[in-house]
Amino acid sequence: MSATLDIEKLVPAWQALISVIPLTHIESESDYKQVTILLNKLLDIVLDDSSHPLYSLVSVIGDLIEAYEIDLEPVYP
Repeated sequence: MSATLDIEKLVPAWQALISVIPLTHIESESDYKQVTILLNKLLDIVLDDSSHPLYSLVSVIGDLIEAYEIDLEPVYP
């Protein structure tokens, strides 16, 4: 990954991406359901092919889902 960050290119690229898929923090059960459906659709395409161009996206979405699920777990003393 390159350490150079070009904000001029990043903003429109991010806006284009989130107009296609809901790639944000999961804030509600509705968000969770939507992102889970997205992940399942991607998994149907990517399978477990680590060379697939969307493999990294599957991983990122999986991490978002996992973070949401961990936040929902009750904390016991």
